[in-house]
Amino acid sequence: MRQLQRIAVLALLASCSEETPPDAASTADVRGKPIASAPSSKPKLPPEVVTLTGANGVNLAADAPPVDPPKEKDGYREVKFELLTSYDYEWSQTTGIVAPGAAGGAQIPPEVRALDRQKVFIVGYMQPIDFDNEGVRTFLLTNYPGGCCFGMVPRLNEWVEVSLGGDERVEYSYFDAIEIHGKLEVGEAKSGEVVTSLYRMTPDKVEIADAR
Repeated sequence: MRQLQRIAVLALLASCSEETPPDAASTADVRGKPIASAPSSKPKLPPEVVTLTGANGVNLAADAPPVDPPKEKDGYREVKFELLTSYDYEWSQTTGIVAPGAAGGAQIPPEVRALDRQKVFIVGYMQPIDFDNEGVRTFLLTNYPGGCCFGMVPRLNEWVEVSLGGDERVEYSYFDAIEIHGKLEVGEAKSGEVVTSLYRMTPDKVEIADAR
């Protein structure tokens, strides 16, 4: 039943491109050659280095764009969907089975696998799976609000399955981005041969996120 609920929720979602989400209102928490350019005075790098790094000179550190370090809150490190969705996972949206010849869990890159069992916080939007009159018990956390657009079913690495412990519930949040804190579980969860999720979390805290 849980798998059917998950599939039904995913069928309603769209794999839209990332957009700037609405501000949270609640307080509950070139490529291509330039037309003309002067010849570079920098020594040429070997072709393989240029291919791997995109660098066109020797001052790689200066050429690289700045990278903001991850935020931390009370011992929890921020993880963004840009990282969780940064690779292609070969998986059939029809059968839920990993594509023949695909490497299964090895498709998850090391930098993502390294997040397994780490204390993190993630900002996203709630797509309820299991709920009642008292609130939501299980939901998918995605990077966009429900019904933001129409299209294909989200890829398997575009959501985190969040399950509250015991009889806990959280209030349903539709347009407000939420922030979940807890240990992230990374890896294939299966029901038989069907891969049901790549990311899971039992949160220590769920709250409305600050405006992003």
